[in-house]
Amino acid sequence: MKTRALEVALLLLGLGAFLALTLYQVTLPGLHYDEAVEVVPAMQLLLGQPVITHRNAGIHLGGRLLPLMVMDYIGALNTYLTLPFFALLGVNVFAIRLMPILVGVLTLLLTYRLGHELYNPRVGVMAALLLAVQPSFVFWSRQGIFVTNITAPIALACVLYGLRWWRGGASRYLYAAAFLAGLGLYAKFLFLWIIGALLVALAVLNADRWWSALRRRSLAPFPFRLQWYQVLLAGLCFLLGMAPLILFNLQTQGTIATLASNATSSYYNTDNLNLPLNLKVRIQRFRAVLEGSHHLWYLGGNFNNGYWPWIFALSILVVLVVVALRARDEGRRALFPFVVIGCVIVASTVTISALWFTHFAILMPWPALAVAMALDLVARRGGLDGLHLGKLVPAWHDSRLARRLSLGLALIVFVGALLMGTDLRVDRAYHRELTRSGGAGAHSAAIYKLAAYLEREGVSQPVIMDWGIDASLRILTQGRVRPVEIFGYEWQAGEDFRRRVAEALQNPHNVYVFHSPQDTVFQRREAFEAEVAAQGKTVVEEKIIRDQSTIPIFVLVRVE
Repeated sequence: MKTRALEVALLLLGLGAFLALTLYQVTLPGLHYDEAVEVVPAMQLLLGQPVITHRNAGIHLGGRLLPLMVMDYIGALNTYLTLPFFALLGVNVFAIRLMPILVGVLTLLLTYRLGHELYNPRVGVMAALLLAVQPSFVFWSRQGIFVTNITAPIALACVLYGLRWWRGGASRYLYAAAFLAGLGLYAKFLFLWIIGALLVALAVLNADRWWSALRRRSLAPFPFRLQWYQVLLAGLCFLLGMAPLILFNLQTQGTIATLASNATSSYYNTDNLNLPLNLKVRIQRFRAVLEGSHHLWYLGGNFNNGYWPWIFALSILVVLVVVALRARDEGRRALFPFVVIGCVIVASTVTISALWFTHFAILMPWPALAVAMALDLVARRGGLDGLHLGKLVPAWHDSRLARRLSLGLALIVFVGALLMGTDLRVDRAYHRELTRSGGAGAHSAAIYKLAAYLEREGVSQPVIMDWGIDASLRILTQGRVRPVEIFGYEWQAGEDFRRRVAEALQNPHNVYVFHSPQDTVFQRREAFEAEVAAQGKTVVEEKIIRDQSTIPIFVLVRVE
């Protein structure tokens, strides 16, 4: 009972720290486009507005069009998960971010549960504590819609149910794991990396069993029992999980077209054939995610926990040595998280978008789980195997055992405190910079000022001249501002862009919204001004919207 109480207390401590770090100044940084665009349909459904769906695909129900996807490779799962938060709390940034923060809480609980069932309660608690304050996990959870953080708990739950079935559990665990695999694929297509990693781990870590099964022509060497109807039902559950993705492609072929057109070289010019370079970049970015460094620049600074990559790398080495010398019987379990992480990194060298840091949001629980397991493995093989609070004091009467227990405990406490302490320092530094800056670039809190200005001036249909503005304005004004995007998604302004500008110039009351030069994605200002000059008109700057650091973010112009 004492051990269980300590587990619960430590777990609650981790959850409390996580909630304190994520809920503090939760509306900062500013509402990012990728957060807003996924929940615009939820707002429209709730407020009875016409629903904008990707490729106009969806399900007609009760006179409304229900979206299936928000992009060709991202499902509308976040859209529907946010709907009850809007209904209870209103359409606002707090509601948008509370949902993925609670998804983060679920991720922590599932990390604990998987560590508990795959290893032991100590691993589960330590993994949850390490993850709770990890900077990438903390700040990505605040903007979880932006990184689709729902994929992380889906992956953990999929593994947890699969593990229960693998160990001889009921067939329902197999069906649940299959359904979650399909649901994860619908949530974001890169879930395929996790599915592939789990299959590779299943094959590699059970190579001896597969060899024995082939020789015996039977699955008897495995702990589970599998019948043909179970395979059929599991396949149907998998298809059920990804049913909206299938329906979307029956209507539009959007995912298939995107995969085909980006197979060798993506829209963002990622060369999928240059695997060595891509692997090098992915490893560097995985290291940055562990550190909580470069990818969080938009919070206003660049800080890092340099201990994380070294301790993670040392954990791999230590586990290999301990398994080889003293724990061969634990090889499968001990190597499992490292194999999953390695396979996802390798698989991620091929992408339909770019080699973005945010793709590793799906992996966030796994390094914490791996390090916690490695520490526990070393400590247990050093004499901590039978440690319980009730047995701790009697064990201390044996001086030899006491020394071993002391070293094992010291190792766990020291490494855990080192990682958590430095992570908390990084979290605090980011929050301090976030207070100062309000967020940078596309994450700037200046979007709030822009929305307020347009409403105050009665500009209900501003003409948007760059990416990253439209959806945020719709959410922040609850649809009262309905931007018109004319910049186009071609990298260079062409004849189509000039035609759209000429049409917009027919309305002399239009307000055109640009990003400032340093934050512009699609360069359109020069082509716009050339078209204005060709019509004998003049561009007049009406307003410059600055962030909390007084850096210009948005430039509003009219044409006279």
